Amino acid sequence: MGHPSHLALMGLIESGFDGKIYPINPSAREIDGIKAYPNIKSVHEPVDLAFIAVQAAKVIPILRECAEKGVKGAIINSAGFKELGTKEGTEREEEVSRIASSTGMGIIGPNCVGFHRSSMSTMPGLPQPAEIRAILKEKGNVGMTSQSGWFCGFYIHRCALRGVRFSTAISSGNEADFTTIDFLEYLGEDEDTEVITMYLEGVKDGKNFLKVSKAITPEKPIIIWKVGLTKAGSRAAFSHTGSLAGKEGIYGAVFRQAHVVQAFSSKELIDLTVAFSLCKKPKGNRVGIISSPGGFAVATADACERSGLNVPRLSEKTCKELKKFLPQYSSTLNPVDLTMTAIENPQFYPECMKILDSDDKIDSMIVVTGAGGIYDEFIEKSVREIEKPVMVVLTPYWTVETEPSASAKAGIPTYAYPEEAARSLAALTRYAMVRS
Repeated sequence: MGHPSHLALMGLIESGFDGKIYPINPSAREIDGIKAYPNIKSVHEPVDLAFIAVQAAKVIPILRECAEKGVKGAIINSAGFKELGTKEGTEREEEVSRIASSTGMGIIGPNCVGFHRSSMSTMPGLPQPAEIRAILKEKGNVGMTSQSGWFCGFYIHRCALRGVRFSTAISSGNEADFTTIDFLEYLGEDEDTEVITMYLEGVKDGKNFLKVSKAITPEKPIIIWKVGLTKAGSRAAFSHTGSLAGKEGIYGAVFRQAHVVQAFSSKELIDLTVAFSLCKKPKGNRVGIISSPGGFAVATADACERSGLNVPRLSEKTCKELKKFLPQYSSTLNPVDLTMTAIENPQFYPECMKILDSDDKIDSMIVVTGAGGIYDEFIEKSVREIEKPVMVVLTPYWTVETEPSASAKAGIPTYAYPEEAARSLAALTRYAMVRS
């Protein structure tokens, strides 16, 4: 039940793939109600793609059979290649490369889980809440490539919890044939992809990576979480996918030259993905803050300025408009402190957002709520109606790890903490201002 090949089959079925599937198993007549075949040659119809999940020693003979059959592409899930650091593993991977180059078969992997698209996914089909399955089946604007198979699956599910929709997500593994750069070029040209994200251990051709990245970033942001930057991490990267990780300073310089946005943790990569895929691009770095919790109002202002954003005083006209309906003890300077009376008057949020939307001293907003989902309806409607970019800090945010909030399902960039929203908005603002 837990074998990678069966998990890939589940992924195809759950993604709603409407093409033909041919399970290959020498000892089974059918799998999950689908007719099984003893080997690839016994399938008497053309096969476009093979998913190979067998012991490493059996991969090469099966790959050759696929080539003889005329299979156009293969995903090699099996591990036991260059990442072993042995002569046998290295030779095995070199043979995969030779088969690809001599036959024209396109190969992803080895040591990967393939790819995910809204209509076709080879990634493990695991039980998910109905809301997550629905989001994963919606075509989106984020294209992702990852040299870690597990992280690729983890990342797309965590992003789906935040309302992110994907065009493509690719697990590249050891990259015996197709490489990160190939996938980067593909995503750069893909019309459905507007934001490119990446888990990166290392690249084989640094100059080409820089060239391709520089060509893409003027049109599409590239967000990269680069791992293996320490000695211990570099050793781990090689034993994981056989990647030569490289020095932190070198990669930092490359990213700066190419205007790549660098994430420094898995959490930050997800937060940045939410911002770049769901939020409008700010025209400047001036932020208006609206908050019901007073403490988080102060924390948000601190986080914004520490991230390089400006929190200006609101115009006199804006302050007068706000004072017409807010309590006398509310602050209208910026942050706008709604106080806890917003619990009884949730309409304060849309009213304040509309007013700040018309203030020419404000380029974007961070809106902090203080009582969970009671504001969702007001926030969602307002975000759609106003022109300026908005990020929402939804507190308490206890469902972030298990199910999407109403705001996330509606495609609104939503965060659990003000610091996350501020850092993400700052990164988005820097990219937008460089691009302009």
